[in-house]
Amino acid sequence: MKKLIVCLLMTSLFSQIDYETEIQTIFNNNCINCHGNSGGLTLDSFANLMAGGNSGSVINAGDHSNSLLWGKINNGEMPPNGQLSSSNVDLIAAWIDEGALEELNTENNNASPELFTLHQNYPNPFNPVTNLDYNLPENAMVNLTVFDMMGKVVITLVNGQQSAGYKTLQWNATNNSAQPISAGLYFYTIQAGEFSQTRKMILLQ
Repeated sequence: MKKLIVCLLMTSLFSQIDYETEIQTIFNNNCINCHGNSGGLTLDSFANLMAGGNSGSVINAGDHSNSLLWGKINNGEMPPNGQLSSSNVDLIAAWIDEGALEELNTENNNASPELFTLHQNYPNPFNPVTNLDYNLPENAMVNLTVFDMMGKVVITLVNGQQSAGYKTLQWNATNNSAQPISAGLYFYTIQAGEFSQTRKMILLQ
């Protein structure tokens, strides 16, 4: 919940950040020489960034302070040829807090959806990051929770009042204690007012 609050606050302060023209440009100009295609963490594309490096995921969508990549950039470990400008560091932090999305969410910006909908996550199967989209035709108290096959709560991703609109968030296959979970079949359920829907997803090893 704290991560989502941070994401919403940052989104209200900044216009939505475009990965390809703003974030990838920073990596292309400063990081490709050391993190190109030579093994480990590769920063030449969104897909390779989100795949992580030898130590696992480097982006914790919605929470820049707990993202390994931002930590290394902020303390000057990356890039090795010199510290990024504070504006670039802040831009990367804001992008992560917005949800670390590849494409701008421009769908029907000026219109609300007609129906409550929980969409199938993508990619699916996934490892370790997946996107969850849902539509709210009206303001509602929303709870979005992931369960394991035994019906035990893994993580509560949303639990609060939200305004109408097209919603997108990312989940990095961690539980409520921020610990990685094991591969397998999981279910995610949304409760928004009187509306409820459940879908399943598969986390790969």
